[in-house]
Amino acid sequence: MKAPKFAIKTLGCKVNQYEEQVLRENLLRFGFQESGPGKADLFIVNSCTVTDQADRKTKKLIRRVKRENPRVKIFVTGCYAVFEEDIEELRSLPEVHRVVPGRDKMRLPHLLGPCFSGHTAGKRVEERVSGFDSHTRGFLKMQDGCDQNCSYCKVRLVRGSSRCRDEHDILDEVTRLAGKGYKEIVLTGICLGAWTGSKGQGIPDILREIDRVEGDFRVRLSSIEPNYIDDSLIETIAASRRICRHLHIPLQNGSDRILGLMNRRYTTEQFRALVRRIRKLMPLAGLTTDVIVGFPGESEMDFDRTLRFIRDIEPSRLHVFKYSDRRGTSSFRVRDKVSSIVARDRVALLIKAGDELKAEFCNKFIGREVDVLAEHRSKGVSLAGYTGEYLRTRLDGFDGSAGNIIRVKIHSVDKNSSCLLASFI
Repeated sequence: MKAPKFAIKTLGCKVNQYEEQVLRENLLRFGFQESGPGKADLFIVNSCTVTDQADRKTKKLIRRVKRENPRVKIFVTGCYAVFEEDIEELRSLPEVHRVVPGRDKMRLPHLLGPCFSGHTAGKRVEERVSGFDSHTRGFLKMQDGCDQNCSYCKVRLVRGSSRCRDEHDILDEVTRLAGKGYKEIVLTGICLGAWTGSKGQGIPDILREIDRVEGDFRVRLSSIEPNYIDDSLIETIAASRRICRHLHIPLQNGSDRILGLMNRRYTTEQFRALVRRIRKLMPLAGLTTDVIVGFPGESEMDFDRTLRFIRDIEPSRLHVFKYSDRRGTSSFRVRDKVSSIVARDRVALLIKAGDELKAEFCNKFIGREVDVLAEHRSKGVSLAGYTGEYLRTRLDGFDGSAGNIIRVKIHSVDKNSSCLLASFI
């Protein structure tokens, strides 16, 4: 029997990207063959639903794939395919062959096998990865689900309660990825800071264990909520030569009133104190953050407080999102919505402030030597990559290949993109 051909496209977070690789490796084990979308017999859409824009991207992708390959059978799974209303909406699309609820995502190889390959008997899905062919980084999922209960967040509803991966599995996968030559391993989870080991260990404990794994690689934390960052974690990162000095800490708003309505578990003063403690031990650590603009009831005064607070804490990079109503969340039912035009204008102001702060932070690296993971060629000439602080860097005069960590010296900053410009040492 000719091996059926499949293709996968993932939208959304690094957890979703990790799960895509789990599906890919299991489908290959079950007798499928990977191909491009145009030649595939089946196409898997691994969806995201964090915003309404993510939903639209999923539907746009489905239409495009079917238009380019009319004979392909499209299977939709992931976070968009959890609520019954969303599942019915996806099923109503004429291009969709089948919707596999997100909770059944890892059953896909078994569900597809009898229809296409017939090679699933006696096999089980292995929820681990051996590598990432198209990435210079390796992702490692440590945790899933969330118990934070933020009022605007649909992800916690579709992912369920927090579940943690066994520490031995984590260390085995770190060793495996390092052995495959990955120079950066990104630890990820829906609520990464909630990870707890079998004996009550926390993130600092597993990081110290990873620090003892043999190999030439560095480790990056993907995103961690502020209420999970304590002095032990800060000190562990500061003392390590392997863990990247970069923390992505979602702020979401700079007004205490709005933080309360969001059901966030901290105040702006607590967040400010956290930033100060981090910078006391690591003055040049990259601190990136997210802000949601236009949350229901956000006044002009609330927004001004957010803008001032961002300028006060000076993040190295700022991600700005316009509030998105998500069905099933408590904020969905709030009537005091901010108009789209007002929210759009506020987004623009925050992005401008974020770009200015990013440029100021980048300028601090001029004349310094840093380690960069070379990832790809920029404009067909120079290699480009990221420092441990998560600053994009272009490398002049380096003929090596991507996938290596190299020592460079920063000589200037691109004024348009705030990209560091470096020379090989």
